[in-house]
Amino acid sequence: MPPLRRKDEEALLRYGGVRSAHTYEASWYHNATFVFPLVAVIISGIVWLATGSGEAGGAAIFFLVVTAAMLPVVFITWQRQTTAVVVHEAGVTALHSGQEQLSIAWEDLRSVRRVETMGNVRWYLDGAGEEHIVIEGEIAEREELLEAARTAIEGRGDAGS
Repeated sequence: MPPLRRKDEEALLRYGGVRSAHTYEASWYHNATFVFPLVAVIISGIVWLATGSGEAGGAAIFFLVVTAAMLPVVFITWQRQTTAVVVHEAGVTALHSGQEQLSIAWEDLRSVRRVETMGNVRWYLDGAGEEHIVIEGEIAEREELLEAARTAIEGRGDAGS
């Protein structure tokens, strides 16, 4: 299992009977809306410096502005990204840098849903009401986590998916 981020590791002490902890293996800078324009800045900047081309210079400036404009968006979405999911005796908890985002008690867990959107697969652990924890494809040892949730649902005799 990949190691947890330091703050997520420290947060495990708050939960009794931790069975497993699953880290989010990506980071904020893996976001394509940031990486693609940044790569374009670098490439067009090199072409601009090598050739003196005004078009390459304009492209470099344009992509630099796009990259700068995307930084706040990436940071805002990262603040909502789950960095670890903890399976413990009371239920399952989503963390972001050690801070609890949402915890669903085993008795409140209703279903495990698989949702695919434009080739991106996510799983939802549905709790009571509108509560849910999103399990991204980048969560380490995801199948073990999903199996723990399914087992908890089946153990109660509920009709989870």
